[in-house]
Amino acid sequence: MNIEFIEALEDMAKDKGIERDELYEMVEVGLQAAYQEEYDTDKDVDVEIDQNSGDIFIEGEQIQLGQFGRIASKKAEDVIRQLIREKQNELMYETYMKRKGELVNGSIHRFEGSDVWLNLGEVEALLPGSERIPGERYQQGDSLRAYLYRVEKKSGGLLLRVSRSMKEFVAKLMELEVPEIEDGLLEIVKIAREPGKRSKVAVQSLDEQIDPVGTCVGAGGSRVKEITEELNGEKIDVIRWSDDRELLIRNSLEPASVLSIEFNENDRGEEIAKVMVPKDDLAYAIGQNGQNVRLTVDLVGCDIDVRSPE
Repeated sequence: MNIEFIEALEDMAKDKGIERDELYEMVEVGLQAAYQEEYDTDKDVDVEIDQNSGDIFIEGEQIQLGQFGRIASKKAEDVIRQLIREKQNELMYETYMKRKGELVNGSIHRFEGSDVWLNLGEVEALLPGSERIPGERYQQGDSLRAYLYRVEKKSGGLLLRVSRSMKEFVAKLMELEVPEIEDGLLEIVKIAREPGKRSKVAVQSLDEQIDPVGTCVGAGGSRVKEITEELNGEKIDVIRWSDDRELLIRNSLEPASVLSIEFNENDRGEEIAKVMVPKDDLAYAIGQNGQNVRLTVDLVGCDIDVRSPE
């Protein structure tokens, strides 16, 4: 009886997070490879390990591990290690596929140009330069939170891709800071974003007794402040969603007053909303370099021309 062999396999199964029966199958494949190496044959042989005694049988004949030479033993070891590695990668892939669309936390491990590699503990994640928030500066060892948007299988392991510039990152931060969203009392309907500068988050309440804007902003702006700090100073405008586009435009342009809104078509046959605001509100309604209008256009889904009366 080979008790030490059995105990070693049991410990390995626990350590690697692999089912006991699967590990035995891997070892049997490795022993078959050792047999083929030892006897210079391509013949598939029947290998069986008695899981109670640890006895090994090849083609019904009991053998001892010491019967194999150094090269054959090394072959078995390499095959088993490779199978274990593949299984661990598969398990890791399944784990992170379940976390796709969630926030992950890691520490900055290394830089490759503008790309940043995060250490998540058991695996690395890539924050491409294109997915960084403009203006952010990092140092090796810094803790960083990001949105996991892609999980890829690669030779030798996994490639996780994360983002800090996607709209979804803002949505997940909102869920984190506003439990009413997670609880299903409030809903984020749409987000318009210019990373590092400003986001407009349109929300609605599924409970008429809850004010969606005030709840998301928090007492004294506390909830939004936490998100702004995470986003390197990016401003967050929380607005009330409406299926009525005219009302949505008014909500998005607040606190600028809107005198009138008229929907027409431009020269290309595309819909455009002509918005009139008081002269004193024009600069705010348009925003710095037209930012406020651009974000409102993204929310509403049509072009917007903001003007004041002559």
